[in-house]
Amino acid sequence: MADLSETYAEMHELVAEQVLEDLRSGDRKARQEAMQLLKQNNVTATATEGSTLKKLQNKLDFSNLADKVIPLTPPPSAS
Repeated sequence: MADLSETYAEMHELVAEQVLEDLRSGDRKARQEAMQLLKQNNVTATATEGSTLKKLQNKLDFSNLADKVIPLTPPPSAS
């Protein structure tokens, strides 16, 4: 019997390949599935200069709204 970690690794690989295939074929649900898969696996990206991600980052810059953000504070404990 195969080692359980090898089984999980194969399952993970098959799921990732299927999501990628769905993305490439234009499946509308695949984008959300891909984002969830990346998030669950703690995959991050760096927005390097000139990259599409950097361009998106520049479009989504909310730093000029910093003075309009109300900080959240936990409610007082009911002790």
